[in-house]
Amino acid sequence: MRLRYIYTTCLLVFGVVVPQVGFGLEFGVMGNVSAGMGGAGVALKNSPFALYYNPALLSAANSIRFGYSVGIGMREKGFDKIANIDLNNFSNAAGNFVDLLGGFSGGSSGSVDDFSTILDKALDSVSPTSGGGGDLQSKFENFKNTNGDWNVLISAIQNQTNSSSLTDEQKNLVNNIADNINFGDLNLDTGSITGISINFGGDAAMDKAIRDLQTIQDVLRANSFNFTSQNGVALQFAPSFLRGTLGTFGVGLFSSFYGGTSIKADPNRMDLILESGGNYYKVHLGDNGFGYAQTDRSDYEAHSLEYALQQGAHSLTTHMLWINEIPIGYAHTFYFKNVNLNLGISARLMSASNAQNNTALTTNTNFVTSGKNIISKDAFETKAGIAIDLGTMLEIDLPDFRYLTFGFVAKNINTPTFRYANGELAIKPQYRAGFAYNQNNFVFAFDADLVKNEMFSDSINRPFSQMIGGGVKFDIKMLDLRLGLMKDIRQDDGLIITGGINLLGFLDVAVQAGTELGEAKGYRFPRYLNIRVGGNFSF
Repeated sequence: MRLRYIYTTCLLVFGVVVPQVGFGLEFGVMGNVSAGMGGAGVALKNSPFALYYNPALLSAANSIRFGYSVGIGMREKGFDKIANIDLNNFSNAAGNFVDLLGGFSGGSSGSVDDFSTILDKALDSVSPTSGGGGDLQSKFENFKNTNGDWNVLISAIQNQTNSSSLTDEQKNLVNNIADNINFGDLNLDTGSITGISINFGGDAAMDKAIRDLQTIQDVLRANSFNFTSQNGVALQFAPSFLRGTLGTFGVGLFSSFYGGTSIKADPNRMDLILESGGNYYKVHLGDNGFGYAQTDRSDYEAHSLEYALQQGAHSLTTHMLWINEIPIGYAHTFYFKNVNLNLGISARLMSASNAQNNTALTTNTNFVTSGKNIISKDAFETKAGIAIDLGTMLEIDLPDFRYLTFGFVAKNINTPTFRYANGELAIKPQYRAGFAYNQNNFVFAFDADLVKNEMFSDSINRPFSQMIGGGVKFDIKMLDLRLGLMKDIRQDDGLIITGGINLLGFLDVAVQAGTELGEAKGYRFPRYLNIRVGGNFSF
C-alpha cells in the first residue's frame, strides 16, 4: 500500500547518504598534539600548529618548528535511526488500522466490516432496548447515559470482532487495542467514527509503527551526515634573538575538505495522513498514545508527508567545499614585570571550491545519477578570498606560576564570503579561549568555544557545535603520550575520548571517538570519529 512509499523513500535516502560525503564547518581539528589532548590548543606552547589554533603561539617558544598532519573525520546525526525502522511492520500495522476505520472488504460474501460496524453491533448487544434503531452516535450516547461501564462495551466489541468478516490479523489488532481505547474521547458522526484515541500498550506492532513515525518526523527536523579531511604542514621561525625584537614568523599550507548531506524538509508537510475507503485520517501523536481523526483531501495535499514525497516537496541537499589555504603569521612578545604578553595575527590566502546539489525526494529519484553529477569536476566553482585571525597568549612570569599560560583567539574575524552561482557561503567568526600548564615533561591544557558555531546542514532545526575539552601530555624521552576528553555541548555525540602517541617525533597517531553510538542494520559506530597521522620536529 502507499504507506510503503514514505519509508521506501527514507531508506533510499539513507542508502545514498552513507557512501557520500557529509559536511560540518566548525572550529575543526588540525595537528596531532591538540587532537590527542581533547582538542585544546589556544594556550599550548611548543605547538607545531600555532598558525591554526592561535597565531600568538608563534612567539611562545624559542625554536624553529616544523609539523605535518593529515586526518579524516565523520559525524552523523539522525540518519541511522531511519535504517532501523521496520518498514513492513509500519505498512501492515498502520494500514490495517486505517482500513478498519474506513471500511475493509473481507469474507467470502464480500461484506464490509469496519470498526464503526463492529461498534454499532456491540452497542445493540449491550442495549437491547434500542432494538437496533437510531444512528451510531445516538446509541453511543444512550449507552453512556444508561450503563457507562466501558468493560461491558469492550467485551461486546471483542465478541463482535471475533464473529466478523475481518482477517485474523485485523481481529487480533482490534482485540489487542480494545482495552486501550479512550471511549470518553471517541468522536462519532452519523454512522461513522471521525476520531479515536488509543493509549500505548494495546498492540505492540501498532505502538512500534507510531513510534517509528515519530522517529521519521524527528529526523526530518534535525539531521546531517558530515565528513571532513583537514590536512596541513606548518613552519614556525621563532629563534630567541627575534622573539623580543623583530618578532617571529610562520607559514604553512592547509588543505581541508568539508562535505555535508542533509534533508531539507518543508515543516508544514510532515503529517501522516492516510486514505481508506475514500476517507482521510490524520495521525496525532501524544505522550501516552496516539489517535486518528478524520480530515479531508485538501488537508492531505497541504500537510501530508506522503503527498509531499509524491510532489518532491522535500529534498536531499549535498554540499562539498574544498579549501586550500596559505597562512602567513606574525607574533611579537612584550615583556612586562611578571607577565609576558604575546600578540599574533595571521592572514590566510584562501581558494574555496564549492559544489551543491538538491535532489527532490521521491521513489523515482535516481540517486546514482545525482551523486555522479555532484562529484564531477565540472560541478565545482572556485573563488578566492582571505581570512584574518587574531590571537593573544599571556605567560605568567612568577616562580610558582611560570608554566601557566592563557590564550584567546578570534578566527575569521572578517567573515570571508564566497559568492557562487548557487548562493553565498560565509565563514563566520569563531572565538575560543583556553589555558595550559606547560612543563618540560608534563603538559595540561583546556579549551572552550565561547560561542556556538553553525554546522552546514539544511535541516529544519539547523545544528550547532560548541566544543569544550582538555587533556594531558607526558613526554617520556623518545615517546609522547596524550589523553583527553571533549564534549560538544550542542550535540548528542556523548563524551568524546581522545588519545595520541608520538614516536621519535616523525610518527604520530591521534584518535577522537564519541561514546554515543549509532546503529544501522546491526552495525554500531561512534557518531563522532576523527583519526589523524602526522609528526613534528623542532631545533
